Amino acid sequence: MPDERERDTRGQYAEETTDEDILTTIRESEFPAVTARWVADTLGIERPSAHRRLEKLHEDGEVKRGKLSPRVVIWWIPNE
Repeated sequence: MPDERERDTRGQYAEETTDEDILTTIRESEFPAVTARWVADTLGIERPSAHRRLEKLHEDGEVKRGKLSPRVVIWWIPNE
């Protein structure tokens, strides 16, 4: 069965999850901070995609991040 997702101008699959979807998911979380794995599982996207999107949101100042260990990064929205 062919994949019928839309592709962008470079032929890559277009993102279906928006930055606002990610921010809303974090805001509505019962936790003060979340992991990329949690975001991915909650939104039904791949963990590398969630991590990449969270990194971009961090660069844009939308989320903060902290390392709990070399392998565990947490993300949160600064006080609005």
